[in-house]
Order: sequence, then structure tokens, then C-alpha cells
Amino acid sequence: SHESCGLRYHHGNHAPLTTCMRRAAQRAMERWFWLAGSVGVTIYGFVFFLAKSNDDAKNVLHKFNMWIHGIVHLVVTNETGWKPEKVFDDPAKSMGVAKNEGAEVIKKEVIFIRHGESKWNEVFNKGKKITRFFVPGFYIRLLSAMFWETLDAVTGDSVFLDSPLSQEGIDQAHTLSGFLERKEPHENKQVERFRQILLGNQSESIVCSSNLRRALATTTIGLWPRLKKGKDVVHVLSDLQESSRNVDTMALSKPKSIPPLPVTQDALGSGFNPAKVFVTEENAGNKPTREKGHVRLRRFAEWVFSSNSSDVVIAGGHSLYFRNFFRSFLPRASGHPAKKTKIRNGGAVAFTFCKSKVGDQTVYMVEEDSIVEVNLGFDI
Repeated sequence: SHESCGLRYHHGNHAPLTTCMRRAAQRAMERWFWLAGSVGVTIYGFVFFLAKSNDDAKNVLHKFNMWIHGIVHLVVTNETGWKPEKVFDDPAKSMGVAKNEGAEVIKKEVIFIRHGESKWNEVFNKGKKITRFFVPGFYIRLLSAMFWETLDAVTGDSVFLDSPLSQEGIDQAHTLSGFLERKEPHENKQVERFRQILLGNQSESIVCSSNLRRALATTTIGLWPRLKKGKDVVHVLSDLQESSRNVDTMALSKPKSIPPLPVTQDALGSGFNPAKVFVTEENAGNKPTREKGHVRLRRFAEWVFSSNSSDVVIAGGHSLYFRNFFRSFLPRASGHPAKKTKIRNGGAVAFTFCKSKVGDQTVYMVEEDSIVEVNLGFDI
């Protein structure tokens, strides 16, 4: 017989040796985890100490904390764990009851602007279905993004967290700007009317955006023909933040502040001054990990009517958020594409939004017949 790891075994009986090897491997893994954890805690403590007096260290610390938050959010969030039909009553029925009871119905027009392609989209969403992860281009893009993510550690910028616009996304935002600046009126009178509203030439309107950088950049670049005049501002709303567990939906901005916007600055040049463009009082910072997405939908619906006296609200935001909005507030029987398809990157869609009361309950509804594809429209 032979001895190994303190166990005796005979030829033809390898079970004790196999068990011993498994335990040795487990102990080795535990040592590596403890070592990695100790190194991580030591580095974190060192950066935390430096952050008291060094701006670069502050950026690294904030980004480190954001990655922790993002990973925890990825694992434990339930923000997408809800269905409109279980949270909201049928808007059409509720609005019908309100009208029968003689309740006032207030109407406003809303224009949704979806952000351009982000760097996250550029890395992970190029191509179709699962096969996109099995082509060389995916790994080239991923490695490049990881390289830049490392270099951005001291700047506070990020490729993955609160992912900014890619070059294609910047071009899409400029395309929206070009649509607004066209010299000839649009042949569709409805579209032309909303184009003039986006330009600030018709009706009283207010501009707002999600606190995520791709939405802020698209809204600002796309509406720059209007914003550069200095008469309008963009209200930064955390209630427009995207609904997803992915880390690209984590906001880098702290409460009542704006995130780093180098892409927007490069696209617009010295004429862009964030302090003059953005109003941040309603930016509460990052979304709570355990808050379900419908909570923000309802708060934004309330904001549309209660926070301003404008006839039209222009909102820059995200595909899943907008789709959930239409699923929640279009009549339950509606088969409109807005419930199933995304607005195209850099696209704009307008509609009439209604508010009324049924007893003590406030009810909202999107008028299906009012939906107008202003620029690009839905990705059908």
C-alpha cells in the first residue's frame, strides 16, 4: 500500500486520494480568496486615505464604490420584476370612469428623445442574438473597452458605468440636430409642428433628461440649435433613469450634480458650459437598488403635470424606460408598436398625455391616436 496526504489506500481504490486532492484544491482556493480580499481591502484603505487630499484618488474611490454598487445591483435588484397590468389599472377604463364622474381631464404633450448608441451598446449589442459573442470583433471591442476603463480610473470617467455615447451615438445626436436645423419645412404638418416645438419656436415647452450621460449628451447635442441661444436649460431628473440591472445604468452623478461629460464638451466645443445648461436640483443621484421601475414612471408622470406650467415636456431618456411607459399608460387593449418596440437611437416620438382623478386616485393615459413619429420613430 501507499500513503498520500496522510491517507492509506490500496491499488484499485483511489477514493481517499481523490478526496484528499479535492480538499487540497479547496484550501488553495480559500487561500487565494483571502489573499485577493486582503490585497483589495489594503488598496481600498490606501486609496481612501489618499482621497482626503488628492482629487485623482477621490475619482478612483468614487469609481471603485460605483463598481461595488453596480455589481450588487446586478445581483440583487428587482427593479424589472413587475408587470404594468398588475401595477396599473387599465388607463382607458380609469379615464372613462373619471369622465363619467365629471372629473377634469388635463392634457399635455410629451416628446420622448431616445439617446444615441452608447459605448456599452457598441461593445455588447453589435450583431444579432447570441452569435455576436462568438466573433473576433466582440473580443477586440471588449479588450479595448477594458483598456480604456483602466486608464479612466483616475479621471472619474468610465466606459461601462453610466456608459457615454460612442462615436456612432454622437453622430446620431448630430443627426437630430441637423433635422431641427433643416431649412425647408417638413412635408408632414404634424412633424413640422413638433420640430418647431423642439426648436423652441412654437408653444411653451420645458426640456428634461435622464441623469445618465448618454441621455444628457443626446438631449444637449440634439437640441443644441435651441440650447445654444441661452434661453433654455435642461432639467436633470433621476426619475428618468433607465430600468435595467446592467452596470451601464448606474449613474456617475452624485445628488444635485452632473457627471463627467467629456464627449458632450468635445462635440459642442467651448460654447458648451454645463453650469449654464443643466439644472440639477431634481437629480437625486443613483436609483435605489430595491426600487422597482414603475415607481420612477409614476413620479415622472406626476412631474409632467405638477412641476411646470409648460404645454409641452421634452424628455431625453432610454429605450426600456420609454417602452415601459407606453406599456403602463397606453390603453390595455392597444396594440401600438410603442409597447413592443424601441424608439430608434436619436429618434423622437410625440404624444398627448392625460391626467385625471377617480376618487382620491390620480390616473394617467397616453392617447394612442396622438402618437407621432417626429424623427426616425420606432425600430419596426
